[in-house]
Amino acid sequence: MNLKSKIGLWIMHKKSLGRIAMNINRVFFHWDKREQKKHFGNLNPDKKFYVLRSNGTHDGLLAMYISRLRQIKNLIAQDYIPVVDFENYETQYTMSEPVNNSRNVWEYYFEQPSKFPLSEIYQSYNVTLSGWKFSDDPTQKPDIDFYNEDYSPEIFKFAPIKKYVLDLADEKIKAENISDMIGLFLRGTDYTHLKPAGHAVQPTKEMAAEKVDEFLKKYPNNKIFLATEDEDILNYFKQRYGDLIFTTDNNIIKNYSGKNFLTDEIKNVNPNKYKFGLDYLVKMICLAKCKCLIASMAAGSFFADLYNANNYEQKYIFKLGVY
Repeated sequence: MNLKSKIGLWIMHKKSLGRIAMNINRVFFHWDKREQKKHFGNLNPDKKFYVLRSNGTHDGLLAMYISRLRQIKNLIAQDYIPVVDFENYETQYTMSEPVNNSRNVWEYYFEQPSKFPLSEIYQSYNVTLSGWKFSDDPTQKPDIDFYNEDYSPEIFKFAPIKKYVLDLADEKIKAENISDMIGLFLRGTDYTHLKPAGHAVQPTKEMAAEKVDEFLKKYPNNKIFLATEDEDILNYFKQRYGDLIFTTDNNIIKNYSGKNFLTDEIKNVNPNKYKFGLDYLVKMICLAKCKCLIASMAAGSFFADLYNANNYEQKYIFKLGVY
């Protein structure tokens, strides 16, 4: 982690100071990332377009997806035509070559919420580019915001997951009988070491194992579908539960330094950033189709719980406050 990131992390823990400092940072260094109204051309003068831009290269895939779904739903209610532009605005999954004939990271995995291509929107008369506003709280973090908002599974209809992704997940679910497993989701690495302000406090491995033991009393010998990015967590549960542990994880962080954010580590795990995101999304869809769920609070577990549409036989979400 560089010095700028360290200073930013410290400021984030100082709430009132953080708001002031981050607003100053926005004005002087990120003025171009504010919400802006544009007239790019004379097309579609009777339509209002809203371009949802990337926040940068540190947002995780499902944090980006869920937060944009909420925005898309709200924009449609305000008679805007939304479109997601992760082509001209980089994310941590951006590839140098097209993926499935697209350079737009959103379109690697998800459908666009409207039929209008970016090329037409950037020649249109009424276009708003997404961005920060002074009314926003810059210290808020999306994974906690998710749990404070009124979401329902219908939100996925506004920009569905691509069919080929769902087919890949369905193949795994059927091949491994994942729908009979106890799903276990735990974050480690940067969450537990750096404790980023506004993010959810994560349970210890031991706390999660106690809850797994409770579930196994009701569902004896059921396999445990473990979703984690942390090798220490994976090894702990393999040693404790042996062959009951099943995982699709190919993106395990080994020998985590305890100094960097996850986005700075993943390039050492899988240099194909598209494939890293695809494996993660398929894993979270599998988690959503488990029989039960035990999870810490994070964007991934929130997605799985929401996508499951209240079909888990039993679930437990650790709610331990925020860092």
